[in-house]
Amino acid sequence: MSEEYEYRHEVEELQRKSATAARLFDVRRIIGGLFVIYGIIVLIAGFTASDADVRKASGININLWTGSCVLAVGLLFLLWMRLRPLSAPGAEPKPEPARPGGGPGAGPGAGEPGGREPGSGEPGSGEPGSGAG
Repeated sequence: MSEEYEYRHEVEELQRKSATAARLFDVRRIIGGLFVIYGIIVLIAGFTASDADVRKASGININLWTGSCVLAVGLLFLLWMRLRPLSAPGAEPKPEPARPGGGPGAGPGAGEPGGREPGSGEPGSGEPGSGAG
């Protein structure tokens, strides 16, 4: 009994470590972090742009606009990671809430537009009542 308990304890500990490693190396964190860093760098370049740089870009401070867009994309990646964290490997996914009318057999039924009455198969389908025979 004690040996089985130790084995289960060891397996659970390895699963916790694996889940931590998966969350640590979530690609959204890496991509989001890089976008945020690059966005800040380009924003700084935009704030320090000279009048000659702005004139080269037809009067648009392109570094300022690009930096703010890149920073926004990076923040969206990090927000996505925060709102939808990774589940542990091998863990059951959380069931999504049921949608109205999304259950089994939720398609058009008999008496509804697009529905078929039983035995009224498509012409040529070979089903009883289809006229093919």
